[in-house]
Amino acid sequence: MSKYEGTDNYGRPKSDYLTKIAGMDDEALQDECYSMIYQSARCANNHRADWHWMLDACYDEAKKRDPEAGIYSKAYKECFRDHAA
Repeated sequence: MSKYEGTDNYGRPKSDYLTKIAGMDDEALQDECYSMIYQSARCANNHRADWHWMLDACYDEAKKRDPEAGIYSKAYKECFRDHAA
């Protein structure tokens, strides 16, 4: 069973989001990672929010492209700098 089976909180197949991020270039994926990092942190008190699995999907896609997940790491550092530092 894939951790991305089923639908999101609005009834859309999670696979639609996976296809969307797989089709992004590295820069767009980095922007998406940034957004999901921010939204996931913002909704930390709601463990059922879609942002959490979407963030995992972004990380997994970044890791597929680069085993060091540099795309994700850059987005994380940028988001942290912009919102937490």
